[in-house]
Amino acid sequence: MFISLTGMFLPTIMLSGFMFPIENMPLPLRIISNAVPAKWFYNIVKSVMIKGVGFSMIWKEVLILAGMMVFFLALSIKK
Repeated sequence: MFISLTGMFLPTIMLSGFMFPIENMPLPLRIISNAVPAKWFYNIVKSVMIKGVGFSMIWKEVLILAGMMVFFLALSIKK
């Protein structure tokens, strides 16, 4: 359990922008953080809960998460 926590959970939280702002990260980490679905989910939650925006403002993040979902679902079906 501890190895799973440090190997998967901590990098996900650190690269999502939850603990550290993505703008302050070095360029390689910013690029890697774009592949983490938690980043896009956190952006959606932050926009809706804090800023109070509607779907018209978060459609890009929703499409990115939907694309990731389709990709990983297709990959899992193929395997």
